[in-house]
Amino acid sequence: MDSTTQSPPTLTNPRFTLELEFVSSLANPYYLSHLAVTYPGLLGISQADDNDDDSASAPDAQAFAAYLAYLYSYWKTPEYSQFLTHPGPTLRALRLLQEDTFRRDIILPQVIEGLAGVTIPNNTAQTAEADVAQNSETQDDQNGTKT
Repeated sequence: MDSTTQSPPTLTNPRFTLELEFVSSLANPYYLSHLAVTYPGLLGISQADDNDDDSASAPDAQAFAAYLAYLYSYWKTPEYSQFLTHPGPTLRALRLLQEDTFRRDIILPQVIEGLAGVTIPNNTAQTAEADVAQNSETQDDQNGTKT
């Protein structure tokens, strides 16, 4: 069996289970944020004050990008994706991680929030309704029409 041929997936294979755990964790946007903050060099995120480290991390970033491409190439197949607990978010994250811009932007909180589906609560509508109700009561009190 040559190195490009992969053995069938089995939960008793340590490499398979390790990769399954890793790709499954990619479904969690907060784990992606952790990777970006803790290992920015792996994702190709440049640090303004680490100019010397950028040249050293570039090979790491290229190697990690190649590893992510390798993972995506077979985890998207039905033979492997059947083992994913959350195949949609996992494969979406793996696909997005193929893009240089996404790997650089993943450090931004708004990108993580977008992936997580977190939106800033729209209290404007609730506040407006409360203001209308309060103004209505105040006006009724002033007019003496409150019952």
